[in-house]
Amino acid sequence: LMDMVHPEDAESHRQSIADSVQTLTPWQWEGRIVTPSGMIKWIHGEACIEKLADGTLMWDGLLLDISDRKQAELALQQKSQDLEQALQDLQQAQLQIIQSEKMSALGNLVAGVAHEMNNPLGFIVASLQQAKPTFVELLEHLKLYQESLTNPTEEIQIHAEKIDLEYTLADLPKMLDSMSVACDRLKNISTSLRTFSRADRDDKVPFNLHEGIDSTILILQHRLKANEQRPAIEVLKNYGNLPEIKCFPGQLNQVFMNIIANAIDAVEQSNIGRTFAEIQASTNQISIQTSLVNKLVEIRIADNGKGMTEAVKAKIFDHLFTTKAVGKGTGLGLAIARQIVVEKHQGSIEVESKPGQGAEFCIRLPISS
Repeated sequence: LMDMVHPEDAESHRQSIADSVQTLTPWQWEGRIVTPSGMIKWIHGEACIEKLADGTLMWDGLLLDISDRKQAELALQQKSQDLEQALQDLQQAQLQIIQSEKMSALGNLVAGVAHEMNNPLGFIVASLQQAKPTFVELLEHLKLYQESLTNPTEEIQIHAEKIDLEYTLADLPKMLDSMSVACDRLKNISTSLRTFSRADRDDKVPFNLHEGIDSTILILQHRLKANEQRPAIEVLKNYGNLPEIKCFPGQLNQVFMNIIANAIDAVEQSNIGRTFAEIQASTNQISIQTSLVNKLVEIRIADNGKGMTEAVKAKIFDHLFTTKAVGKGTGLGLAIARQIVVEKHQGSIEVESKPGQGAEFCIRLPISS
């Protein structure tokens, strides 16, 4: 038998014999042999070992041909692997469909809002542009009247005092300027909304990550504002000097959305059982830091929430895993985020966290790929 053992199983065969001889325990072994005709067969061997008075070892056992059973086991194992792969493929397809539908629905909504804002905003901007020189002309004309009318009637004087003419003439230009500033703010919001909702093409395009992060923060602004239960959540930004990277902007915006929204959830959960004053003394914070490290763009998003245990951290990117209550989370957000970063952009995403010390997600992306 020793001469026929398959080379790949020779070591396990030798070790099984050595163990049995050393301990004088029954020998068992399964492996392949190569018959003189060249056929490979699986065999199962068993033997009892008895040590005779003269020190000779006597073996009493049998060999069984288990090739058919092994082939069936291997076929079953292969089928199990195929089913496992099919399940993984199905889960990935589900993630892609959900990701596509979520971004399509959210993108259409945000783009629609931005479009509806642009129409009245354009009208207001155009009207202000016409109103400001018109007001200047009226003001000059009024001054001419005041210079010519050296002795105004009592009625004019009373009306001027009633409307506080001097203050109104000084304040109206400031009002127009404030309206122009507000219009600029709305234009920036509209631009941010379009940045967030931009549709991805088949190929990667250059993108300013800071614009994507800022547009995401804008979308989530309503959740960051102060309310009756807590002060506003502070967002601390420390942006480095990053180049544009080639990527799918819409998908990366979704990654930022999932992580920052989860950070908001984390700090809000840490507020449970605390008073407004206690929360105010230890402000809820989310920090976002970007830098260029070893030719990789690094984005760190951290919160000072409850943090997570090692068990939770190990599963945080798993499909359908969530720590939120039923109906509050799907367990898909971070799984989708990981797929976008790792599979779509050949990057990496990691999390560092300890209970009571918050959590920090670190995303690393190649500048071009």
